[in-house]
Amino acid sequence: MIKDIISGSYSLLLHIVLLGLFVVGMESQSTPHFIAKPKVDIVQATVMDESQVLEEMARLKDYEDKKLQQEKDRQAKVDEKLEETQKELARKEREFLDQQERAKIEQQQRELKAKQEQEQIQKLEQERKLEDKKRVKAEQERMAAEELKQKADQKRREAEEKQRLAEADRKAEEQRQRDAEAKAQQAEADEKKRLAKIEQDRKKAEVLKKKKEAELRDAEAKKQIQESLEAEFAKEAQERETTRVAGIVDIVVLQIKQKVKRNWNRPSSAAGLQTTIHVKLMPGGDVKQVTIIKSSGNAIFDRSVETAVYKAAPLPQPKDPKAAAELRDFQFVFKPE
Repeated sequence: MIKDIISGSYSLLLHIVLLGLFVVGMESQSTPHFIAKPKVDIVQATVMDESQVLEEMARLKDYEDKKLQQEKDRQAKVDEKLEETQKELARKEREFLDQQERAKIEQQQRELKAKQEQEQIQKLEQERKLEDKKRVKAEQERMAAEELKQKADQKRREAEEKQRLAEADRKAEEQRQRDAEAKAQQAEADEKKRLAKIEQDRKKAEVLKKKKEAELRDAEAKKQIQESLEAEFAKEAQERETTRVAGIVDIVVLQIKQKVKRNWNRPSSAAGLQTTIHVKLMPGGDVKQVTIIKSSGNAIFDRSVETAVYKAAPLPQPKDPKAAAELRDFQFVFKPE
């Protein structure tokens, strides 16, 4: 492909050169040449020598002939160069055509070779497939023969196994009969032993039953005693715990009363009065709610006590969690004296 491009480029270049030479030749022929005539002194004379005129004419003719011959020689060289260029161009064109023809022939040869190779590949593939079929058929025939052999061997083994099993069954039947006789004898002896053992076990079970009934009665009595003792202990512990918590609560309620009194503004008419207060606290002793559940009969006194409870917050709280829980919601009687 690259050779074809080079050859085509060279041919184009020769055409351009040839065209340039042809244009130069045409310009040379068409361009008029002005022949410089020799300078002739004009002689102011009435009569001119005839020999001098002829001599001058001859000299001018020689000069013109010489210039014409030079032009012919130059044109001959241009024609010769043009002819050589045309020949070279024709040669290059022949080479280019020859190269194209050779390339075409080579392409045809390559295509023919490729076709032959493809045909050869197809032929080999067909041969391979044929061989594969033969090999598969041979393998199938071998497997069929092997299968027939295996079936024959299987039948032979089955016949031998059947005979062996029949012999084994006969011997087993004889053994079963012997075993049945021995088993019957053994069963009779075992039955006697079983009945004797049943009677013995019944007597043992009766003794054990009486023993277990006595043990259960003792265990039940012990359990009742234990439960009674545990209930008594629990009751005593609960009473002790209740007393302990109540003691802590009484002490803290007394502290609360004292703090409320310290924050109480005594009204003028408080003598001999008392009121029962219900208090709800938040964790930490802050007062959540104060309610008069039993009035003193004097609203001013009641409100002063209620205000004192709020002012005393946070109220004292015990460290004991049970006592603290009791004092989340409690009541007490407030009286000044």
